[in-house]
Amino acid sequence: MQKTLQSIAGVSFIFFVVLGGLHISTSLLLAQNVINVPTRLIWNALDLPFLLAALLYGTSKLSLTLEDLTGNLKVPFALLGSAGLLILILALYTNFGFPDANLF
Repeated sequence: MQKTLQSIAGVSFIFFVVLGGLHISTSLLLAQNVINVPTRLIWNALDLPFLLAALLYGTSKLSLTLEDLTGNLKVPFALLGSAGLLILILALYTNFGFPDANLF
C-alpha cells in the first residue's frame, strides 16, 4: 500500500502543479480583464479538479509522513481520506448547490 500511495502522490503532484498554474493564471487574467468569457469558463471549470488533485496529493503525502512517525499506515490514511472526502463533498455541494449569478 505504501508504493501505491507513493505513486498516487507523484501523479497527483503533477496534476496539482499543472491545474494550480492554470487556475492561478486564469485568475490573474480575469483580474486584469485581459480575456473575459473564455477565461471565466476555464476558471470555473478548474476549481474542482484542482481541489481534487490537492486533496489527493495532501492526503497521500501526509499519510506517508505519519506512517513514518507512527508505524501504521491504515489509520492515518482512513482519517485523512475521510476528512478529504468530506471537504470534497462540501465543495461539490457549494459549487453545484448555489448557482453563479454572473457566469458570463
